[in-house]
Amino acid sequence: MRSFTISSVLLSSLTLLEAASVRRVANGVATVDLSKTFGQAKFLASGWIYGFPDNGTEADTSIPANYITDIKFGSSRAGGAQTSSRGWVDGYDSYLPRFKSTLSNYRTTRKYNGEFILLVHDLWGADGSSIPRFPGDNGNWTETDAFLTQLVKDIKANNMLNGLILDIWNEPDIDIFWARTWSQFLDYYVHAHNFFKQVSTHISHSSFSLDY
Repeated sequence: MRSFTISSVLLSSLTLLEAASVRRVANGVATVDLSKTFGQAKFLASGWIYGFPDNGTEADTSIPANYITDIKFGSSRAGGAQTSSRGWVDGYDSYLPRFKSTLSNYRTTRKYNGEFILLVHDLWGADGSSIPRFPGDNGNWTETDAFLTQLVKDIKANNMLNGLILDIWNEPDIDIFWARTWSQFLDYYVHAHNFFKQVSTHISHSSFSLDY
């Protein structure tokens, strides 16, 4: 997974044609010589995706703390994927268990002073399974805005702003996560970016994450 961060000012002014240039192909060769050292490890990428057990909506207590602190834990990513509920695509009652899982993972992450990257696409239901709807289908944003409004409401109600980063959509270059056109994804990304920007200046988010 590779992630790009784009400034809010720049992105909000992009046209779809300009935004399309964000999708690039990696090139070149990286070489790592394991026989050489370059100083002490800084643990900058010490973290994981879906590494904590759920504990209702509370922080997990089942893992010994030293297993987390010894690796200089810094962040985790989660959004309730692969739970028994399918997410927003099946309605609020199906979204709620995923949000509760997300909240538990957030609270565990913050317990260890880590940053929590919330995976919006998982709460929607795009976690690799076949789903009937994606944001912006047929140019209609009503359902998308209802989803984003509920998400922001729940984030604020549960005091989740500290240490929170929203990943607006994960790996849209893979069909199992975004089974629509690239142009529709760009429409969604700009729409969601502007939505979060308008409802709160305190919500941080990254750009989308690509598979390559």
